[in-house]
Amino acid sequence: MSSKRIAKNRKKKRKKNRKKQHLQELSKELGLTFLILLLLMLFLSKVIFTLPKNEGYGMRDALNDGDRVYVDRIGKPKRFSLIYFDQPDGNGTSIRRVVGLPGERIRYHNDELYIDDRLVIERFLQKKLVQAQLANEVITEDFDSIDIIGTTNGIIPKGKYLVLGDNRHYATDSRYYGLVDERAMIGNVKLRWWPFYQMNTY
Repeated sequence: MSSKRIAKNRKKKRKKNRKKQHLQELSKELGLTFLILLLLMLFLSKVIFTLPKNEGYGMRDALNDGDRVYVDRIGKPKRFSLIYFDQPDGNGTSIRRVVGLPGERIRYHNDELYIDDRLVIERFLQKKLVQAQLANEVITEDFDSIDIIGTTNGIIPKGKYLVLGDNRHYATDSRYYGLVDERAMIGNVKLRWWPFYQMNTY
């Protein structure tokens, strides 16, 4: 074999080795990047957000069974915001709507919400309320926070919230398991991201 051919083969081999080395380095970099992203996502999901699945029909029509949502772990709950929390009865987690805030008395009478004896409109239920009136039915049976809390004034204590499901006839909520402690709240539901065609913000 001529020296020219040997030199050519060596050059080819060096080029092949460099290419192989480059691919190995690229694979390492990609693997390391993926690992960092994975660890970052795990950290963020413990501190900043979580992506749970809604289970059951208690929040229909706002959420359906199996919908996936984005939950913000940082923000504080407001009136009528959707929250993701550990149920007081120990039966897992749930998504419900905040109706009563600390320091308030809640009462329902003739399908109307009264907060400290002031009528408050539940706009998210307007369609259901109209249908119920036409059918001579009620969505929310009469109740008073006195019945839930067991005190004479029915005032929701500090750090506690009264939550209800939008599908009032079928929802398990504060009427059954009592008030939700602020420490049991995982976060506020901000977005339904699955299914994509039903994506919606809250």
